[in-house]
Amino acid sequence: MQITDVRIQLIKAPRSKLMAFAEITLDDALVIKDFQIFSSQRGCFVGMPSRKMPDGTWRDTIFAINTELAEQIKQTILRAYEDEAVRPENQPANSR
Repeated sequence: MQITDVRIQLIKAPRSKLMAFAEITLDDALVIKDFQIFSSQRGCFVGMPSRKMPDGTWRDTIFAINTELAEQIKQTILRAYEDEAVRPENQPANSR
């Protein structure tokens, strides 16, 4: 299974640790949306798509059974996020 496309939607003025959303395309055939990219003290990390349950907890709606695939997805999304975040048009006007 190949990741054939990654799209990042930056949150322009984040008010929490959520920095962006991502979607991936697998084998030019399947799109998975709503990955979340969070900032933490140890760096950024990827949250799998999830939904809030009636009891207030969150449950992943997509998960990889294979650990290597899960890691590949997360690393590919983080690289795409880093590339998107440093693009000049995504920099604040006062830092150009």
